[in-house]
Amino acid sequence: MSATPLRDAEPADPHFGLPLHLVEPTRAGLLWAYNAEHLQALHDYAAATLREHGGVRNSSMFSRLPQWMKLARNRVLLQRSVERLQRRLLGER
Repeated sequence: MSATPLRDAEPADPHFGLPLHLVEPTRAGLLWAYNAEHLQALHDYAAATLREHGGVRNSSMFSRLPQWMKLARNRVLLQRSVERLQRRLLGER
């Protein structure tokens, strides 16, 4: 069995095919995360003032993010959306 990314579909776990719980629609696109660590990584990325990338393209999670998440104009939107998901996650515990 292999994991294949779904395009233009509901976000799902690549191994079990179950829908993800941490999903937040935004005006720029759909934000989703697997868990608290994934959310924190996305928040740190949005808050970073300097985004460096090495010579190898497509080698990290951040290089594979949707374009709307990479745009500077969407940093605040991304941060706020991640924070909403973090609060939702904390409320469930």
